[in-house]
Amino acid sequence: MLISQVLAELYDCTPLIGDERKLIEAAKASARRVGATVVGEYAVSYVPHGFTVSVFLAESHIVLTTWPEFRLALVDVLLCNASMNPHLVLDTIKESLCPSGVAVVHEVPRKIHSEP
Repeated sequence: MLISQVLAELYDCTPLIGDERKLIEAAKASARRVGATVVGEYAVSYVPHGFTVSVFLAESHIVLTTWPEFRLALVDVLLCNASMNPHLVLDTIKESLCPSGVAVVHEVPRKIHSEP
């Protein structure tokens, strides 16, 4: 089975990337949009500002790391269900946090084998 891990840099984000709850809400909303199942979440705040939030899915994960002072968010999306679109997850997050910003997207194919 072939799946894709999508990594993105989101530039010119809104001040919402400095709000831990808004980051988690954006990640959860994007998971719901593709039908993924949220099984947990965790957030780390940095001094003086910035966050890394992880939303754990039955299908894998969504991770956002922010640098509010640079209006930058990094996004990591991995969905182990090939019928779910990781780009749609990314688009949903971008719409919430960086609607007029620029996204630089990297796609990494991941091949899952039944044998080692």
